[in-house]
Amino acid sequence: MNIDPEMVRRAQMLLTLDHSLPQVKEILLREGYSDDQVADLIDATEEVLNYFVPPVFDDNKIAIDIRHSNKDLDGDPSPDLLVDRFSGKIELLTPHLQETWRVANEIRKTLKCQCQYL
Repeated sequence: MNIDPEMVRRAQMLLTLDHSLPQVKEILLREGYSDDQVADLIDATEEVLNYFVPPVFDDNKIAIDIRHSNKDLDGDPSPDLLVDRFSGKIELLTPHLQETWRVANEIRKTLKCQCQYL
């Protein structure tokens, strides 16, 4: 992987300014950097960020691990969602995966129905 160091510095600056990865990708592409290099950089950055930002667990949260087609089944389980036991707030740990959104929406519907009956 041969990535332009100027592009890496630009991406670092944009991330420091609190731009999301999709925004950084769009900006780099608009600035004329190669599609392949930008995609490689964003993928690598996302991988590193997911590795270095472990989920925060406590006794008040329920962790949900979704089986994704692209997830390693033999690897350590890594949760995709955290649901607060008291407030019902859902935290998406893998928002880039479509299945995470589907499961979160189903949980929200279920919690809404349960609240109506209480």
